[in-house]
Amino acid sequence: MRIKDWINMSERYRILIADDEPLVQIGLKSMLDRDFPEFEACGSASNGRDALKLIEEKQPDIVISDIRMPVMTGLQLLEESRRRFGSLPVFIMLTAYEDFNMARSAFSNEAVDYLVKIELSKDNLKKALEHAARRLGELREAGKETPREDEQKTIEEFRQNFAIKVLNNLITDREAFFAQAAENKMDFSYSRYIAVYGCLCTGAGIDDGKLLTLYSSTMAMTKEILGKYSPSLAVSGDPKHFAFIFYFNEDEAIADKMNLIRDGIENAIDMIDSYFNVKLRFGIGTAVSDPLDIHTTFEEAKTALEKTSPNEPVRLFSHIVGANRRSGKDKLIASIQEYIDSNLDGKLQLTEVAEVFGLSGAYLSSIFKKNTEVGFSEYVYTKKIEKAKEMLLNQDMKIYEAADALSFESAYYFSKVFKKVEGVSPREWLNSKMKGLS
Repeated sequence: MRIKDWINMSERYRILIADDEPLVQIGLKSMLDRDFPEFEACGSASNGRDALKLIEEKQPDIVISDIRMPVMTGLQLLEESRRRFGSLPVFIMLTAYEDFNMARSAFSNEAVDYLVKIELSKDNLKKALEHAARRLGELREAGKETPREDEQKTIEEFRQNFAIKVLNNLITDREAFFAQAAENKMDFSYSRYIAVYGCLCTGAGIDDGKLLTLYSSTMAMTKEILGKYSPSLAVSGDPKHFAFIFYFNEDEAIADKMNLIRDGIENAIDMIDSYFNVKLRFGIGTAVSDPLDIHTTFEEAKTALEKTSPNEPVRLFSHIVGANRRSGKDKLIASIQEYIDSNLDGKLQLTEVAEVFGLSGAYLSSIFKKNTEVGFSEYVYTKKIEKAKEMLLNQDMKIYEAADALSFESAYYFSKVFKKVEGVSPREWLNSKMKGLS
């Protein structure tokens, strides 16, 4: 039976190649390009974990996977793919002679065929592809086919919307976060995340149509280039901005990963400039371990982007606040607290204080709470009330005078905050102190 008897010739079928040997990846891709025009290689991975992510992103029809791979074996990949995505994609397993029994066990998870590496040939590959094509036809007849282009667009829109919510901290409940991630078939089981925020620096006067074309082309090429350096999720923003969420595990050193990301970004900047004559700038956040904290590294990336310039188009947030992330943040928080303590006579609004330190209000609020265990507003009001007590007791001020000196909007509001902090009104507190002195 010929392959074309089993497939729809109006479309090409996508194949993902998963093997930790680069020569095997190259050899298979070459054979597909040369001998099987009905099939196209849509991606490749060197371990099962990366392959699983590509299955989610690329939605291939067929996966040709080595049984023995690092991080996650081919059998584990097959089992996890079945658990997450059902009957599609179909799997063809690659094996050595000594793995023959393992290859046979793969059939319990509906692998359609296996190929012995040293016997790999055009004819053997053709037979395996025939089996895969037949299985695809059977699944389509049974109504289990892969979502087509319009459905894939809808799925991608849902994923983009969810990613935007993640970046902007719009999902704070952990259970809801992972439930929505599962619904969108998005994996947040990694132990490290780094956000990157990018910007197209175009000249004034460019029309909307050309800008959208540039954005689309730039985004696609940047995604392709960065994908060669490290797995990531691309998130579209407005017509000049976009983000990438890089994910990895603790077995990869953060410093090494950061250098890899920066290398990829610098390569993207050069390539985009060369192809489209468009300047890019990027801000890079620091690593967080909890996916619910991705918004923090994103806020850092936005802050770092604001510090870029034509001569320095890439900035790392860690280089802005200090080389060491923890010591840098400790110093930053200490400076913010010192600023608040020295300016208690001002309003000390979150956005204004954040602007003094070159931060966004959302980011300042987040790191302040995590590093001091009290909210920004709570800290400000506690310090103001401490100062107010000193004024009332030692400087013989009236309540309304203390309220005015500390920039409260009214004596009534001052009394309300005072009672919230101390548990009693300013008058009650003052009377109790006076009694104690008499």
